[in-house]
Amino acid sequence: MAAIAVAGDSLDSDREVLLSLKSYLESRNPTNRGVYTEWKTEKQDVCNQWPGISCMPQGSRVTGINLSDSTISGALFTNFSALTHLTYLDLSRNTIEGSIPDDLSRCQNLKHLNLSHNILDGELTISGLSNLEVLDLSVNRIDGDIHSTFPTLCNRLVVANLSTNNFTGRIDDIFDGCRNLKYVDFSSNSFRGEIWPSFGRLIQFSVSENHHLTGKITPTMFRGNCTLQVLDLSENEFIGEFPGQVSNCQSLEVLSLWGNNFTGKIPGQIGSISSLRGLYLGNNKFSRDIPETLLNLTNLIFLDLSKNSFGGDVQEIFGRFTQVKYLVLHGNSYLPPEISKMQIPSFQLCIRDTYQKSCRSLWDHVLKGYGLFPVCSPGSTVRTLNISAYLQLSGNKLTGEVPANISRMKKLSMLHLGFNEFHGQLPKEIGKLPLAFLNLTRNNFSGQIPEEIENLKCLQNLDLSCNNFSGNFPTSLNDLSELSKFNISYNPLITGVIPSTGQLTTFEKDSFLGNPLLQFPSFFNQSGNNNKTRTQITYQKLGHRPGTILVVCISSALALVFIACVVVISIILMVVKSSRQSETDLLDGSKIRHDSSGGSSPWLSGKIKVIRLDKSTFTYTDILKATSNFSEERVVGKGGYGTVYRGVLPDGREVAVKKLQREGTEAEKEFRAEMEVLSANAYGDWAHPNLVKLYGWCLDESEKILVHEYMGGGSLEELITDKTKLPWKKRIDIAKDCYPSIVHRDVKASNVLLDKHGNARVTDFGLARLLNVGDSHVSTVIAGTIGYVAPEYGQTWQATTRGDVYSYGVLVMELATGRRAVDGGEECLVEWAKRVMMTGNVTVKGSPFTLSGTKPGYGAEEMTELLKVGVKCTADQPQARPNMKEVLSMLVKITGKAELFNGLSSPPQVYIEM
Repeated sequence: MAAIAVAGDSLDSDREVLLSLKSYLESRNPTNRGVYTEWKTEKQDVCNQWPGISCMPQGSRVTGINLSDSTISGALFTNFSALTHLTYLDLSRNTIEGSIPDDLSRCQNLKHLNLSHNILDGELTISGLSNLEVLDLSVNRIDGDIHSTFPTLCNRLVVANLSTNNFTGRIDDIFDGCRNLKYVDFSSNSFRGEIWPSFGRLIQFSVSENHHLTGKITPTMFRGNCTLQVLDLSENEFIGEFPGQVSNCQSLEVLSLWGNNFTGKIPGQIGSISSLRGLYLGNNKFSRDIPETLLNLTNLIFLDLSKNSFGGDVQEIFGRFTQVKYLVLHGNSYLPPEISKMQIPSFQLCIRDTYQKSCRSLWDHVLKGYGLFPVCSPGSTVRTLNISAYLQLSGNKLTGEVPANISRMKKLSMLHLGFNEFHGQLPKEIGKLPLAFLNLTRNNFSGQIPEEIENLKCLQNLDLSCNNFSGNFPTSLNDLSELSKFNISYNPLITGVIPSTGQLTTFEKDSFLGNPLLQFPSFFNQSGNNNKTRTQITYQKLGHRPGTILVVCISSALALVFIACVVVISIILMVVKSSRQSETDLLDGSKIRHDSSGGSSPWLSGKIKVIRLDKSTFTYTDILKATSNFSEERVVGKGGYGTVYRGVLPDGREVAVKKLQREGTEAEKEFRAEMEVLSANAYGDWAHPNLVKLYGWCLDESEKILVHEYMGGGSLEELITDKTKLPWKKRIDIAKDCYPSIVHRDVKASNVLLDKHGNARVTDFGLARLLNVGDSHVSTVIAGTIGYVAPEYGQTWQATTRGDVYSYGVLVMELATGRRAVDGGEECLVEWAKRVMMTGNVTVKGSPFTLSGTKPGYGAEEMTELLKVGVKCTADQPQARPNMKEVLSMLVKITGKAELFNGLSSPPQVYIEM
């Protein structure tokens, strides 16, 4: 249906244009329509009864249309110019596609135009809008050089937001004629060259995340009457010393220079900008001398000096920044101090990424005085959203005792000291803090667990694992009804009885591993707790090697650390979402990432949607274009599941589009399972690095489509026998990349894909689902591939992690030998390897096979050890097989790469059932 051209000079003619707009939108959006459906054809007061419409004060003409977030898809309406008095048009947060039509350039009275958060493309072609005061085109796909078009728009322009597009070219002189311009956000594009030197006369100026803006920031840029309140130059390639003349900007509240190549001293003149609230100087090359004048910044809340490689001791001056609430110092190669000797002011050390552009709305939330999640005072269950503190010092080499005066940090709600070398007793004053999160894993704490922890009524996460706590287990912890994560594993000197009812009984056995002196309720599966012979032997060994106890428990600790962080972040996102005000700051709010479903354009009939899980929106039309309408020429793989096509999305990403062709209930279960697993892996920095990344999916009766990252290196099966293209070092790396904390039920070489750099990812999760540690799934159909299936599975039909350990062991054998699991010979690979081991043909000098380039001292020993790992994993009895945490420890020993255990960036221990 084409838009009907209507023009006139009365309210009635405006009504006809709006009804034409309504018909146009309804024809392209059969379902999930917006407020425009309430525009009725019968006589109604357009100005007062039609939502989204505003008029002149006398009600004589339509002047404004606001259809923001109205689930509109398709091309832009082409007759807005018929509304001759239109001054305000907001179509943001929809899925409008295509280029901006010429008709919009004829809306010469338009003052406010907001088309942000759509999927518009093409070049900027609205040069006729000379009366514009506000222009927001952020978060689209518009491209091209704006050097000639933008100056024609900015005669009266006050706000210009073109962020998160694909614009290119130079911007050093395009603002010269923009006399009224005050707010500019050109961030997240591909502009290059030097910047406009007169930005000092603006109020806000952001060109962050262009990555190619270069040159020096000179003193003359701040001359005269500087009116800047926000200056964001982050994530570019600016060089040289930053001029102290920035102090002429006495209204400056936010200065972000993060992620450039600035050198020299931090200008002391910054200390005279009393209005400054956020100072982001991280990821540069500033010298370690911190000006004393910065202490004069009484309004400073956020100070980021991370990644400047200061070295040496932590600067003493930081102990005097008592006004700062968020201090970021990671990545400076400091020498490890004892915490008891550190001067800890009452600042709040925040989660490291909340200051970045994508979390600006979260930062605004904090600045308004709201906390990130509910807290309550010690002994009280009354929750508040008062701003609280977050202290994270994990993953360092800090030593000493935690001082009792930590209780002076009255607003501390998250304390993470894990993966350090703290010792001594945990002070009872810990119970005076309003903690919701307490993680002390992998230290050397000793003595009694303080009873005072029971006062932390809002405590949600408590991890005391891998320490040397002793004495009676405090049963009062059972009263912490908010507790959702709990771990005291590997504190072998703790005694007492775990209550048989209450909160603690809701946790699995993994919360209590390695504590032989604890008594458990009869319904607990006590393997790993009360197997006294094995546990006592282990403890006797560990007692003489205190460092070993850390290695033994580190894998489980990593999982719980990660899960704890996920819980905190989830709470953060829910609270921020619920309390965010309806108005969104034009410059900052535009950077909110869209990581959830919804808002994408209807597929064909409009009854179903492509659900996207990443930052960029794409539609079914994009998928058709990417795959050339599912052309045979785009096919990169076929199988019983369907067909995989290679394609390129409009933003340039190479993708693999899997179109599943099986039908019926089981096929839909398989699809939903794979979608669920990979969807859970698609969110932000917490994504599991060993699984392929899912970008989007669609399910509609017989149509089942998954869109995930394209792995350009092909499958491992294609290379497993190639001893030249896959040398021994790469084989060990692949073994680490695809170690599964999953119940995959079909682990094999063809289900391991390689990217163009040779990094491995696991794929094909049909019938997968998330499950708890130790759970098993009773299947009605034997699944798997000959040569990889564990022997017990054909008898019990029960898939568990131990079965996948077997399959993984076969895969490791293939990597170690260059042979296939089943190659047509009389012996399968597992039988051959076990025979070789039993006859003693595997020696310390190497195995009886030779990979290209392997010989004693050059890979043979490593391949032999890798083969031994495979043999252990394929033990006939499931109980004799190691778990995947133990397997990972073996792999680390082979290469000596203990950095895999550095905790915070480790993947979550997700268990997936197939």
